[in-house]
Amino acid sequence: MTFSRKRVAAIAASMMITGLVAGCSGSAEPSESGGETLDAANPTAITVGTLPAGDYAPLYIAQAEGYFEEEGLDVTIETIAGGAVGVTQLVSGDLQFSSATWANVLAAVSQGLELQVVREGTDSNKEGINGIIVAEDSGIESVEDLRGQTVSVNTLQSATEVQVRDCFASAGLEPGEYELVEVPFPEVGAAVSQGRIAAGLVPEPFITIGGSQGLVSILAPSVCNEDQQASPLVTWNTSTAFAEQNPQAVAAFVRAMDKATQLAIDDPETVVEILPTFTTLTPELAGAIVQPSFVADGTPNLEGAELTMDLMVEYGLLEEPLDDLSQYAWQGE
Repeated sequence: MTFSRKRVAAIAASMMITGLVAGCSGSAEPSESGGETLDAANPTAITVGTLPAGDYAPLYIAQAEGYFEEEGLDVTIETIAGGAVGVTQLVSGDLQFSSATWANVLAAVSQGLELQVVREGTDSNKEGINGIIVAEDSGIESVEDLRGQTVSVNTLQSATEVQVRDCFASAGLEPGEYELVEVPFPEVGAAVSQGRIAAGLVPEPFITIGGSQGLVSILAPSVCNEDQQASPLVTWNTSTAFAEQNPQAVAAFVRAMDKATQLAIDDPETVVEILPTFTTLTPELAGAIVQPSFVADGTPNLEGAELTMDLMVEYGLLEEPLDDLSQYAWQGE
């Protein structure tokens, strides 16, 4: 399929607008799931936080294909630094939905923030969707070569930190034998090339972009061990307050994301075509990336969340396990 110029322009425009949002207005029309839908003629405005990486393509597909519009949502997309920032902006009301990870959510709720995972986005069960990139001429060929070096993740206290800690431990490198710092995904390539860090964790498309800049991946964290291979990755989230006050808007968002995610799964070319509209990828590089492992069944993955929680406790990102993780999973209208 091919996106119209009108749709692509709409995406670009939505990315430039970063206002606050509010409100929820319902119509009396029943949805296929039995609940009431929003009024498409009087749409509910929401702002959604996300990152410029392949995992988040369904959000832009939903915008481009008009799925949000059909559901009565007027969506503004805002780029965030990472999931940890996104979840705090949910609670403050600056965002109504945001991409993040279970690690971000669990860290936040352990500190008293009230959040809900409304949909799974991607999981880790695919090689090549992320990587530890280094300069090709650095002499770094394995995790062992990173002993005493500085490595980046996009945000600390996050799924990326858990993944790096766990993968490095599997390779014989324990916490304390390297330094972790925060570098946003789009800046990792430059930081590695300039020698400010030895290596950095990035998802696609930054592995492919890095390959064109003399950078190589020495590790595929998504499949570095059985725990990581079974772990959830990206989630879509809202605040508990917004979910309770605006159940129709949450249901509408999930339905639109369900359709967009299924389209991404059924027609990978859709992802190839949308990527250059919100990343720095050229159409040629967009066609070369390893596409994310999109999750068709978006029901919050509580088993995966528990696995994530256990790893967070093991690596000191949580002081103790949390009780009843189901309270942090959206149960529907």
